Amino acid sequence: MPQFKDDSCYAASGKYCACIEFHLAENKRRGFHTSQLIEYSLEPNPDAEDDKNLPPQKLALAFSTADVVILGWRLGFLADKLQENDLAAVRALAKRYADVDRHMPFVASITITPIAKG
Repeated sequence: MPQFKDDSCYAASGKYCACIEFHLAENKRRGFHTSQLIEYSLEPNPDAEDDKNLPPQKLALAFSTADVVILGWRLGFLADKLQENDLAAVRALAKRYADVDRHMPFVASITITPIAKG
């Protein structure tokens, strides 16, 4: 299992990651094999245009079985780790950690939407 630092929203492996795990709650995790990743995009969060308290960035990952949307700050770092195949796990943190290190990413929320089988 990937090890998080107390104030970190991500875990890296330092080597090739076969899976990316999303920690949705203390006892709820969901993982996807990296070979299922079809595409990802990092863009401004459109909902934050009118409300500056909302996370300004949206990192969207399209897997073959589900879509994952991560909202937060400084998510370019996670996109870089994803591109390097070094992103092992992601979790949302309490708001109190948002400014612990202004150079590190902060994840406010993770939403996973399964793709309907049709």
